[in-house]
Amino acid sequence: MVEKHKFFVQKENIKEVIIAKYDPMKDWQQDKKGYFLIRLERKNKEIEVGFVSNKHIITKIIRGKNSEEIYNTIIKNKMISNMSHAAYLGKELYKAELALRYGKKYVQDALLSFKECTEKIKIK
Repeated sequence: MVEKHKFFVQKENIKEVIIAKYDPMKDWQQDKKGYFLIRLERKNKEIEVGFVSNKHIITKIIRGKNSEEIYNTIIKNKMISNMSHAAYLGKELYKAELALRYGKKYVQDALLSFKECTEKIKIK
């Protein structure tokens, strides 16, 4: 049987369909290396990330202009060990980048609001 998809034709059968689900209360695990606090430095047009040990002490600051350079720096410096933490960090850093780019308020772990946005948003 040939599976037809929107972007390609697949000749092999799909072996499994996995339904995505996540329960933050059950599935969350602390990264053994620490955690990150994210804020915007609008004056310098930068995202600033504090790396915090599990003893709750900020030990490093990472600054950058966009999410990609920051998360790649964090990975290169081996500051993260948990894949779900890496995914979360990428999501939060991109929200911070959008907030910086469009002059919106950024609060870590909160929704990013574009209610008042009147300009067209270009997605890369």
